Amino acid sequence: MTALGLASPLELLDELKRKVRALQRLQFQVVEIIGALDQQGAAETLGYKDLIEVFKHTLRWDPKVSRRRIKQAQALCPTVTPTGSRIDPALPDVAAAMAEGELSEDHVEVLAEAMAALPAVAEAHVVEYARQHEPRSAKAFCKELAYRLDQDGPEPKDQEPAPSKNVVRRQWRGGRYLLSADLDAETGAKLDALIDPLAKPEPNDPRFAPEREGDALCEVIDLALRAGGNRIHGGERVQLTVTVDYDKLRTAIGTALLDNGEHLPMNQVRKIACDAGIIPTLLGSNSQIYDVGRKTRAINAGLRRVLVARDKGCAFPGCTRPPKHCEAHHIKFWSEGGKTNADNLVLLCRRHHDLAHHSDWQIQMANGRPTFSPPTFIDPTRRPRTNTIHVA
Repeated sequence: MTALGLASPLELLDELKRKVRALQRLQFQVVEIIGALDQQGAAETLGYKDLIEVFKHTLRWDPKVSRRRIKQAQALCPTVTPTGSRIDPALPDVAAAMAEGELSEDHVEVLAEAMAALPAVAEAHVVEYARQHEPRSAKAFCKELAYRLDQDGPEPKDQEPAPSKNVVRRQWRGGRYLLSADLDAETGAKLDALIDPLAKPEPNDPRFAPEREGDALCEVIDLALRAGGNRIHGGERVQLTVTVDYDKLRTAIGTALLDNGEHLPMNQVRKIACDAGIIPTLLGSNSQIYDVGRKTRAINAGLRRVLVARDKGCAFPGCTRPPKHCEAHHIKFWSEGGKTNADNLVLLCRRHHDLAHHSDWQIQMANGRPTFSPPTFIDPTRRPRTNTIHVA
């Protein structure tokens, strides 16, 4: 390779990818050696209590690092029984991907934790996802997969779990009022719906997010005092978006999805439905939401609800941002004749909205859903991708 100072950004990225893959292959070889040492009982042979103490003295690893890598070795390396039989590793697909240099140690830690709660058949799917996304996104995918595999929740005959208690702690100290709360998902979502619009940063706003949210909470308190016996926010209750299957709502079995990505037990959803206006979303035969096009650039509340129901958050592949952190992006720019309707809009968080405007990522609609084609330096074939975390 040419001198780093003379290389182009794409050349540097290609070289970095090669180095990282080589490093991850080397990390797997380290894990294999640790697995062999563990299998041979090397610590006892050397007079040590365990390998953690061995590594502390020979490699100068902190115990936390040693425990992490020993745990990885136990999941990724085959074992040999006292009779000489070879037993395949607990996570063979994860081991193979790390051996190829496709997964980092952080990926392995996330997938090993997730597979403890998933059936073995899910391993191929989570590994395929992790090959294309960062560990944080892989963790969210595994969480969503676990929900999908057990979406019906407990059998009807099972006793309902005891309702969680809402706890608020208040204390005056040094002329300041200290407040902490532990609330259920329903109340937390309502509070988020109140605070988030008021906590948006103003132009040249010097406040950090905790300070903006604190000021927003003060505004909510003022609104409540001024509202008196009236409803807050123009005489209407705060609105939540809840995506729910009608049959599940009717039978009170399973969970529904809030617009912040959290799952809510059906008994709580039924409680919300008793005291809320129902805004139906008509779905087509392929779960496609019908067009509610508008001739203006602005996205009204009804159209945004349609986008929330379809995208369920930032539609960019691997992003976990919920709808409340997203903006509606015109796939074909409005200034270039693009329409303001569901077929030309996609929810994107601020980071990925900027990316859509300033990079070579391309967005298209396929079967009523947004797909994303990466730049060639990420994937030379530009294979389209979707956000499988938010799939309906």
